[in-house]
Amino acid sequence: MSEATGVYAVVPVKDLRDTKSRLAPVLDPGARAGLTLYMMGRVVRAILDAGVVDVCVVSPDRMVLEEASRRGATPLVQESRGLNPALEEGRRRALELGAQALLVLPADLPLLDAEDVLAVLKEAGEGPSVAISPDGARSGTNALLIQPPDVLHFAFGTDSFEAHLATARRRGIGVSVCKRPHLAFDLDTAGDLAHLRKTGVARQ
Repeated sequence: MSEATGVYAVVPVKDLRDTKSRLAPVLDPGARAGLTLYMMGRVVRAILDAGVVDVCVVSPDRMVLEEASRRGATPLVQESRGLNPALEEGRRRALELGAQALLVLPADLPLLDAEDVLAVLKEAGEGPSVAISPDGARSGTNALLIQPPDVLHFAFGTDSFEAHLATARRRGIGVSVCKRPHLAFDLDTAGDLAHLRKTGVARQ
């Protein structure tokens, strides 16, 4: 897929009261919430700059949804609980709007830029296909492009990278892996935060 036509993006964000709990030793709740909003804004901007015109942020948190709208994304109030159910809500909306492909990106990719998003989009095949980007440990899934949007069951959580790969292969769906440093870097720990500060991208 050389262009973003027909691609709808979903970015899930949990309640800010629960966000980035592993950073509690180094950041207070307000700072963790601010960091989450900052990272979400970068992810939304990267997707929009890549030419994906419909970016939906799914969250139960009013502040998240207000910030998403301010950043140019469509806010969707999460009615369910949990990550995979949130993504199902985003998928349902995309299908109702006629999406040809669905791009899922988490909100904690602080180095993500438009070139990274475009690299994932270019991995899509002509027919049913899956493009996936692992995290640095090759355990989690940091980007998932599925075409059509309902071709793959969401399996985010422990070892989701292998789970998504296995499901796609079992169903005979073409699958490709997109490995890029910015896509591999998700911010979860104090060490991750220290690395981000060294890049100069964020001043927290």
